[in-house]
Amino acid sequence: MSYTVINPHPSIPIIANVPHSSSFIPAQIREQFIISDQALIEEQRLLVDWFTDQLYAPIVERGGCIVRHDVSRFVLDPERFEDDAQESMAARGMGVLYTHGCNRQKIRRELRPEEREALLEQFYRPYHAELITLVNQTIARFGHCFVFDCHSYPAAPLPYEIDGEALRPDLVLGTDPHHTPQHIVHGIKEIVLEAGYSFGLDRPFSGTYVPLPLYRDKRVTAFMLEVNRSTYMNEATTERSANFDCMLRCIRRIVDRVIQPAI
Repeated sequence: MSYTVINPHPSIPIIANVPHSSSFIPAQIREQFIISDQALIEEQRLLVDWFTDQLYAPIVERGGCIVRHDVSRFVLDPERFEDDAQESMAARGMGVLYTHGCNRQKIRRELRPEEREALLEQFYRPYHAELITLVNQTIARFGHCFVFDCHSYPAAPLPYEIDGEALRPDLVLGTDPHHTPQHIVHGIKEIVLEAGYSFGLDRPFSGTYVPLPLYRDKRVTAFMLEVNRSTYMNEATTERSANFDCMLRCIRRIVDRVIQPAI
């Protein structure tokens, strides 16, 4: 499978989406890229959400479930809309199937329709089907579900970004008007500031993942966490830093705050 489910039978109503932590590109897909191995490694260094499967591990520690996409976002980005006509990033060559890189340069050859369909069928649709199933199962058991959308982002803006002029705080909360209540916003902001980190709301990245069949379903609460990579890793070497555990504790406190009223 192209994804891993960690703790598929959660004891608390949290399902977490970790879509960008992998750097794995299968050999049969590597030939689609027209850049050198070194250039592709550099693209991954800049754009992979390094260690987010570990950074958000407190979700599982507390009894929640994580769904992790196990191939690189350069193979296919499960956070984009399948239809490029609905996806704003497609205009920058970074729709569901990236054709351009971080510097807006072309990195992938043109794909035949059957190649595109095969990638969607293997790496996109099963991932979303699993998330939808797990959220529905969680609602059936608990009456509601918290969906955590788990990311990180680079300390310096990249040319592909839409809001590259915005400040880049230590942790950004992405919200949805139908699924992110204000008490969640205030609670997370309080925890982040108490931990000594800076906080941002919907800039430079905004919104959050919600399974489309459940959009506007009041039983679903959802938000996105974007952690500035400089707070927990060395971006040049892609290694965890000595500060990793500090951010890990902050994430753990966020999980505890969110879930406490629901237990």
